[in-house]
Amino acid sequence: MDFTQISLALCLALLIASVECKQVLVDLSHSLNADNHRWPTNDKFELIVVANGTLDNGKWYASNNVRFSEHTGTHLDAPAHFASFDGVYSAATIPVERNLKTKCISHCRLVGPLSVINLKEKSDADRDYRVTADDIISYEKEFGKIPEGGIVIFDFGWSQYWNDFEGAFGSQSNDTTTFHFPGLGMDAAELLVDRGVYGVGIDTPSVDYGPSQDFPVHYYLHGRNIYHLENVGSMSALPKGGEGVTLVVGAMKIDGALGDQSVLLPCLMKKNRLYPRQLSQDTEYLC
Repeated sequence: MDFTQISLALCLALLIASVECKQVLVDLSHSLNADNHRWPTNDKFELIVVANGTLDNGKWYASNNVRFSEHTGTHLDAPAHFASFDGVYSAATIPVERNLKTKCISHCRLVGPLSVINLKEKSDADRDYRVTADDIISYEKEFGKIPEGGIVIFDFGWSQYWNDFEGAFGSQSNDTTTFHFPGLGMDAAELLVDRGVYGVGIDTPSVDYGPSQDFPVHYYLHGRNIYHLENVGSMSALPKGGEGVTLVVGAMKIDGALGDQSVLLPCLMKKNRLYPRQLSQDTEYLC
């Protein structure tokens, strides 16, 4: 069983045990391969064939080894990536326990109500756009206040640049001072902390915008034990704003890891027992 199968099994088990899921809509993660663009300091993904053929006994056997950086593809940045304090979460220690008596997983930081904030128009006008607190407040006026324990993902339409280094980074060079892509501003990060979110995601290479050299958003959010999801895949199949969707973040449990490849499963709910935002009666389920 490979990593994806393990992650899917874990995610679906959590969902079945804890919520009524109408439909898993789409996997929001990108496939890993040697063509993936990556941060310049990261190793290139490599799949090494160990065996692939018929054995002497006439039976088929195939196996591979893989080599890649922990911050490759659609991945989770654990808070310990940019923070060091007692109780800071590594990729393996982000809580996943739930209350067995109530079947509530509101304390599970890898499962939560999803908010998708679409800012494609802003990034089309300014490749170095930084999300503001006003952007979040505008979203809340339409969809309601972001719930405590939620996961917020910013959609700039950047999945169109997957496996396109120049498109994703806005540069042909590995020199990070030449990068141009959107990210979060500090006032937006501060408001998300005030809302009590558990995770912040983005479809660009980093939650800090391209020109950043000191990564203030990384330090600020990680310093408050909030994880990041970077290089998130296309969100076009989701309901507007992520309304009525619970996100399950599947990740490998590697002791000491500061990042982790992630399978992101958004589940459209029949009824969400865990969180206050409910689907309206006239919501049309995607089929």
